[in-house]
Amino acid sequence: MLDVLHISEALTTVKKPQIVVFGDFCLDKYLYIDASRDEPSLETGKIAFQITHQKLYAGAAGTVTNNLLALGAKVVCVGLVGEDGEGTDLLRCLKKAGADTSYMVVTSDRNTCTYMKPMHYRPNSLPSEEGNRLDIRNFTPTPRNLEEKLLENLSTVLPNVDAVVICDQFIEADCSVITSFVRQSLAKMAKKYPAIPFLADSRGFIDQFSDMLVKCNDKELASIFNLSPNTLTEAEIPIYAQKLSQRTMKPVFITLGPQGVLFSDGQDSEFIRGYTVPGPLDICGAGDAWNAGTLFALTKRLDFVSAALVGNTASSLVIQQLGITGTTSVDAITERLTKWPNI
Repeated sequence: MLDVLHISEALTTVKKPQIVVFGDFCLDKYLYIDASRDEPSLETGKIAFQITHQKLYAGAAGTVTNNLLALGAKVVCVGLVGEDGEGTDLLRCLKKAGADTSYMVVTSDRNTCTYMKPMHYRPNSLPSEEGNRLDIRNFTPTPRNLEEKLLENLSTVLPNVDAVVICDQFIEADCSVITSFVRQSLAKMAKKYPAIPFLADSRGFIDQFSDMLVKCNDKELASIFNLSPNTLTEAEIPIYAQKLSQRTMKPVFITLGPQGVLFSDGQDSEFIRGYTVPGPLDICGAGDAWNAGTLFALTKRLDFVSAALVGNTASSLVIQQLGITGTTSVDAITERLTKWPNI
């Protein structure tokens, strides 16, 4: 049975873990458009939107970074940014939050991945309405020299860190930070440093990681085994989780939304119940908060199941923060742990 008091005491130890966030860092760029100022373009006749202000945030791996910093960890960022304005803005956001960006790789060969989100509003009126998102991405293979530089930077910091979280954001193969070559090299590093927990989260390639912890949701688990989403029954999820663990050669975490998380080490499985929290809710960033909370707990020498409960707790707090990609604190987590599994 989970010992909530022991978990809380472990989380509040003085030592600040140093954690590497490796992978796809993005800029979230909110463009606020005053709809009352829309005007036709003289050249095209189409409506020209007037941007009155903007808000910038570090997204994707940057969201995990922000969550870890909020928990009290020291964070080293290793990823790619372009020699462009978005790259400058992204690095500024990370530095302002308190992250070490000295191991980020800046290059003219890549765009800074950016999500531009037009937010149409009228002064003194209803909340903003989000328009069609504009994405800046990379759709060509990542050059080998950049792959090698990223791995070199990670190798440099590895001997002095407590954990590594890997964020694989995009589904285009080999076009971002986590390429096939990088993934294979990460497996070798994880084997070389068995005392350092590596945790990988990937939208399209989670079953291709090995020798490290991985996390995916039940729908992603189904797709790995060529099953239709929403078809896995409650009894089947542990079976396929064990198969995934056997494939990756390390324990796996399967997130099940508000129900909680299933942990499997390839032989045995354990279900860690989630929280029932009142709405309204905003699930944006819930997975990143789970990653941060779980990995932070592992650096405090908690077992996998206890760490997953910390991840569940972090997620339950973040989804109650509306309209922002939220973060949470150790104090908030330990306070809510006293109310597990329901509040």
